[in-house]
Amino acid sequence: MKITIIGAGPIGCYAGYLLAKSGHNVSIYERKKEIGLPIQCTGLLTADFDQFGFDKSSFLVNTFSEIEINSPKQQLILKGKEYLVCRKKFDNYLANLALKAGAKIFFNSSFLRREKENQIIVTENGEEKILSPEVVIAADGPLSGVAKAYDFYDLKRKHYYGIQAVVRGNFNPQRYQTYFGKETCPDLFAWIVPESKDIARVGLATTKNPRFYFDKFMLGKDFSVMEMQAGTIPLYHPKQKMVRDNCYLLGDASGYVKATTLGGIIPGMKQAQVLVDCIDNKKDYGIELKKLRKRMNLHLRLRRVMNKFSDKDWDCVVKLLGQEKVREVFEKHTRENPFPLVMKTLLKEPRFLKFVKYLF
Repeated sequence: MKITIIGAGPIGCYAGYLLAKSGHNVSIYERKKEIGLPIQCTGLLTADFDQFGFDKSSFLVNTFSEIEINSPKQQLILKGKEYLVCRKKFDNYLANLALKAGAKIFFNSSFLRREKENQIIVTENGEEKILSPEVVIAADGPLSGVAKAYDFYDLKRKHYYGIQAVVRGNFNPQRYQTYFGKETCPDLFAWIVPESKDIARVGLATTKNPRFYFDKFMLGKDFSVMEMQAGTIPLYHPKQKMVRDNCYLLGDASGYVKATTLGGIIPGMKQAQVLVDCIDNKKDYGIELKKLRKRMNLHLRLRRVMNKFSDKDWDCVVKLLGQEKVREVFEKHTRENPFPLVMKTLLKEPRFLKFVKYLF
């Protein structure tokens, strides 16, 4: 099939690689002149990333063995392997996979509009070009122009706004830190993710006033800012349609991120695998995504609960998590699939049921 992908981010390029490997004629259009910039992501990945079988040597920055969780008055350290990647190098690694598989990538090329059935207009180096692909894949980010052109924006979308700095300081390179609480970051959490013993990525994300909370979080910390980064992150919507006419949504363009942490790379890559299987085998994309969307729905419910936590609630949660019987559940399972985490944690510690009231 003749397939056009709009957006050469990691999910678009990964889908392009899989589709080209399957024998499709794949063209990827990217509005920027290079891949991976500007950086708008921390690049932290759970151990589930191993399942994709990538050679990490060209893009891996750090590997963690510990996660530090901080509430206003409690602290917990969990053991667990996670990865930190250089997004520019990682995105280019996936782009090169796509190119080697036979996909074409066009830079300085933007989606303009949907012309008529099965036709779209893009600009390529400033000139308009008519394309007639059999399949269009929108992988052009949280403010997707393709999604708007194909009327996927019939739902009111919500976004988080992240802000991050690369800083110099003194860090434990084996451990990254998270900070929860209404005063720290009311909608999510703040993080300190070391690249090395003297460089880290420090940031947070909120639905409003991210700079205010970021500046507040940085107060009193002996950090020297080297670089600032910012980005828009979509909030998953359970009723978002994923296919319309010959257009499919993928990655951030579909809002496909975990609402608990706003991580989208691993879910987006699994989503790409499902999409490619559907195109190859003429399956229904919406139906085939059902299993993965159950996970995303639970992430969303957990986010709605956590958004109602007081600082006292966060202290209680961290204290309960610190029990050995609960801690071992979190050290065994990653946060990609919340079902075993939730079910096993409730079985080990029924006092977590007190927070179910926040579902209503």
